[in-house]
Amino acid sequence: MNIQTEHRHPTTGPTPYDEVYYPGHVYGLTHPNHLATIAAVYGMQSAPVERCRVLELGCGVGGNLLPMAFQYPDSEFIGVDLSGVTIERGQRNIATLGLSNIRLLHCDIMNVDASFGHFDYIIAHGVYSWVPPAVREKMMTIFKQNLAPRGVCYVSYNAHPFSHLRDMVRDMMRYHTRRLTSMKEKVGQARAILKFLSDGSKANSVHGAVMRDQCNRVLKAPDELLFHDDLDEGAEAFLLHEVAEDAGRHGLQYLSDADFSRRYLAGYSEEVRATLQRFPESEFMARDQYQDFIDGNGFRRTLLCHDSISLSRQIDLDFVTRFHLLSTTSPVHPDACVTDDSAMEFENQDGSRVTVTNPLLKAAHLCLGRAWPRALSFDELLDGARALLGGRRADDDQKVLTEAMFILACSGEVSFLLSRPFLLKEATDRPQASLLARRQAQTGPLVTNLLHQTVQLEDDRTRDFLQLLDGTRTIDQIIAEMTERFGPTIRIDQKGSSGQPAEPLQLSTRESVQRSLAMVGKLGLLVA
Repeated sequence: MNIQTEHRHPTTGPTPYDEVYYPGHVYGLTHPNHLATIAAVYGMQSAPVERCRVLELGCGVGGNLLPMAFQYPDSEFIGVDLSGVTIERGQRNIATLGLSNIRLLHCDIMNVDASFGHFDYIIAHGVYSWVPPAVREKMMTIFKQNLAPRGVCYVSYNAHPFSHLRDMVRDMMRYHTRRLTSMKEKVGQARAILKFLSDGSKANSVHGAVMRDQCNRVLKAPDELLFHDDLDEGAEAFLLHEVAEDAGRHGLQYLSDADFSRRYLAGYSEEVRATLQRFPESEFMARDQYQDFIDGNGFRRTLLCHDSISLSRQIDLDFVTRFHLLSTTSPVHPDACVTDDSAMEFENQDGSRVTVTNPLLKAAHLCLGRAWPRALSFDELLDGARALLGGRRADDDQKVLTEAMFILACSGEVSFLLSRPFLLKEATDRPQASLLARRQAQTGPLVTNLLHQTVQLEDDRTRDFLQLLDGTRTIDQIIAEMTERFGPTIRIDQKGSSGQPAEPLQLSTRESVQRSLAMVGKLGLLVA
């Protein structure tokens, strides 16, 4: 199929996104591997991520789509966006990387038709709430018309009930800035008026509490996000059932929330758990709607599929054995004993902690943490845990590990994916970092790893170090170039434990380069 971009240009003038750049980011829950995984949980077999077609509506600069295309050269990726300036920027990024499997089109969503063909995955992140009703209707038509028979569609939007509170302060900010045109002035005045109104409200009132909470949210929001999301005149929020029912009228059905851990009910009271668990399979969406009411949810990531697909909502305890497992877990006290029943505490990158006493499970947590960012199959995890215990086996090992991984996967403590992510943790003699990450590091500290996550590099030295990992240099050559650039040592500012200035940090030794390589590997930036 050949889409001629020159025939797809919209007839409207510049958009706000032409005038105020909206940075491109990656959104892990939109990744085809994740979408295929959630579909598989509910008994649906979608296209393999290694060979699929992906369409993103409102792709912006391609910040979400381009890393996918880089990762899967045998798949095809098409993005459309109304902002010509943004699309041009994205096309330059594609040219820099030399990718031939992705196209970004300056195209109105209203012009997407059957000629685009079928897609295994359709993504619309941050669009549905910010377009007019006619465009929302068109989006649903696209979801039905252009979605492959076993395809999965992701659509996100502002949701009620929380958005009622957000809309309250949006009205205040939009009224105050109604005559302003400059983005900088508009955003500055929006924050200023909300702080004034928040400070003036009674702290011991419900209204005052809401105002202070919303003020904190607005003060922390990036300028571009506040301008495009909160100050947009047409932004509209929806209840889950409204979107699901609209999808139903177009021959689609609610698959699930994109965040699988939302169905985990352990954090609720016994009464709430019992009530939500009584919902029959046919009322799956209604259960999620009531859960939104309980949580005060404000942003929905909804997955849709064709209504002809037969879904199973019953999840077997052993479902985790069919996926690849990942976790950032690491022991809080590395010298704790693994082989006995003493308590051992583990911590994830997000700060959450879990205490484990069973030796097999302690060993499994160690295996997952040491493997990160590689994913392990269930059998690899079981064999690795047994190996850490000196080959010790018990008849119930598989049952114990299955039950533990089921809980951790449902709660989000352990991630699971249908297809093994493409990356390599160990450094070779000529280490190579992702070309995408190296290109991104040339212009800023934020790069995308091969797990479709945003990683922030610590400093300019780290960014320079990454540029050297192009697969052509040996460790010795990297050491020589780092020495040439930075010298053999650099004095750091913080003091040592004695209160005296710390010793100079050796930057360009084999040991320091190996440490840096290990760090880059743990960030998921090294490739085979």
